[in-house]
Amino acid sequence: MAKYDLNTKEQHFATTRKEAEGIVEEAKEDKHLTSWKISEKHNKYGEYFIVDLQFTFNTPKGLMEVE
Repeated sequence: MAKYDLNTKEQHFATTRKEAEGIVEEAKEDKHLTSWKISEKHNKYGEYFIVDLQFTFNTPKGLMEVE
């Protein structure tokens, strides 16, 4: 019996804010996207952005389990 996740989190790396916003815009095309966050980070090499995406699939458990 295969089981699938009903909640999925993804994390992406971007070097510019424009690139990070592009990742979010692309993810918004998926109807299961429930939240997103762009975090600005800094290190000795400069700034970068982490994009957190969360997807929630509202499918009944019985349909997700395949025998």
